[in-house]
Amino acid sequence: MSSLFTAKASTQPERAQIYSAHLQSTLLPELEVTRHALITVEHDISEYDDLLKRLDQLEKADDRGIETLSELGAGVWVQTRVSDTKTVTLDLGLDLHMDMPLPDAREYVIKKIDVLKKKRDSLSKKEEFLVWQVGQFHGALSQSGENPISGI
Repeated sequence: MSSLFTAKASTQPERAQIYSAHLQSTLLPELEVTRHALITVEHDISEYDDLLKRLDQLEKADDRGIETLSELGAGVWVQTRVSDTKTVTLDLGLDLHMDMPLPDAREYVIKKIDVLKKKRDSLSKKEEFLVWQVGQFHGALSQSGENPISGI
């Protein structure tokens, strides 16, 4: 059990100090971390959505291949020709790479997007709950005469 709920503050100002400390040291930082994680997951979903569109383009390519831009790094791009569009290499993380037939890679990306969307939904619910908690603490601090700290 949290010290917030086990502490026996006998006066209103003592309770307000406990509420304020919990708000500043726990709730607001956790809300910030959750919002950052949401931004990261949204970015990842966008990246995989783009990848899915590119895989669809590869599926439509004929035996002559496809012309595209490829990044060399640091924002430098070069015109390239992909002659074999039947197989792609996926970076699975931790320096692991796997060659996959295009249909399998497409299926992998769709599943990855689903997992990321579930993670986003979970983070959104957490954010909503944290915002509600912060509001409750702001209300308690307002009633005690303390000046609540903004952070939502």
